[in-house]
Amino acid sequence: MKRWLSVIYSLFILVSCGGGGGGGSESVEQPSIFNPVINTFTTSSNSIISGSAVDLSWTTTNAIECSGSGDWEGTKVTGSGKETLTLSDVKTYTFTLTCRGESSQNTVSKSITVEVKESNTSSTNIYTEDKLSYCATPSTSNDSSSYWIEEFTSDILNDEIFTYQESNGFCSIPGCPNGDSDFVQGWGNNELQYYTSCKDGYSKNCNKDKNTTENAFIEDGYLKIQPIFNDAQPFEDPYCSNGSCAYTWNFTSARLMTSSKKIISPGSEITVCFKHPEGSGHWPAIWMLPQGFVEGQKTWPTDGENDLVEHMQNHQAFETQSTIHFGSPGNANNIYKIESVPANVDFYDKFHSITMRWENDKIEYFLDTNTEPYFSIVKDNETAFNNAHWPFNENFYLLINVASGGNAGGTPDRSRYCHDAECSNLDVKDKGRMLIDFIEIKSID
Repeated sequence: MKRWLSVIYSLFILVSCGGGGGGGSESVEQPSIFNPVINTFTTSSNSIISGSAVDLSWTTTNAIECSGSGDWEGTKVTGSGKETLTLSDVKTYTFTLTCRGESSQNTVSKSITVEVKESNTSSTNIYTEDKLSYCATPSTSNDSSSYWIEEFTSDILNDEIFTYQESNGFCSIPGCPNGDSDFVQGWGNNELQYYTSCKDGYSKNCNKDKNTTENAFIEDGYLKIQPIFNDAQPFEDPYCSNGSCAYTWNFTSARLMTSSKKIISPGSEITVCFKHPEGSGHWPAIWMLPQGFVEGQKTWPTDGENDLVEHMQNHQAFETQSTIHFGSPGNANNIYKIESVPANVDFYDKFHSITMRWENDKIEYFLDTNTEPYFSIVKDNETAFNNAHWPFNENFYLLINVASGGNAGGTPDRSRYCHDAECSNLDVKDKGRMLIDFIEIKSID
């Protein structure tokens, strides 16, 4: 009896769930249709000068095919794509990317714009004039709360502003608790130089009264960073004085920074007037890192790097460029944006200035008296960086240095280097030096 009751109960369940005859209907599993997604669609710059190039980058998911419309056309790759366009017409270009999924009606679109402006002819014409400096003129403001300028009128390097960063590398763990195994030589770029300082033993010729060395000093109203090549009397690394890593260095130079002393914040404009050393192997740079990086509180590239100007012969032969770095430390190439200033501008014989105008969500770079930026980056337009942390809304500090060789500096032309503190081997001594005329920091009005 119990067996028959069990059978009847099972039949009841089967019918009530639609699994049998009567009024029930059999369910049919519908095929899945995946919606296409445009994850990112960005431009390398939202505002460029006529005749300049711009990169359009995009990533998609579940897209069968993509196409362009507006001011571009044609079939576009799915997954990850990039296209470089040279834009000449003075107008606002609109680029639309449309992607289709499994169904022809299943589409998605995104659009971005790029404003193309006329070149600043009046500013370009200044380079036809033969003059020592094309730099922007410093402001006359003296509001100490929002304005600072260093014109190097004293031959004493201000130790309340500038700190030397010595060595041929850095500790991968602050303080190198595991000794030399934590030490990364060549600053991670296989650089050849040792950065000297005025600490005891860290330079050959420290003038403590002036806080200067053979590699960094003030002369004729300029801060001069002087790389030196000396194979007859190489510099001995005091870091390795215990004998565990006894190295000597034929190349020496200087790296100055303002960490914890002169801090630069969003809402600022910084202008540096400078001239490069001449000859291959010199890798001069004026750049910024986040405050706290020296102390190990910030990491690279997640917390950002801002290169106002650097000259890297191996990457862009004899061109000077500005660069932004940020993104995941797990990405070997990190995330960067790079633009070159005009290749016909002479940074060796003439002084030029780079002005960085820095807002919380936008950074622009200007050359000399040009009123249009040659490079800009806007936070909201950088979705190509996969929504990486935007670090440029915190405090940074300034660095000035000249590296030798390395991955980007090229092979040093030793004949173009100063061979001693007096640079006695060069007829024009300043040809072997980086010269800084002035540094100005002011608040954006």
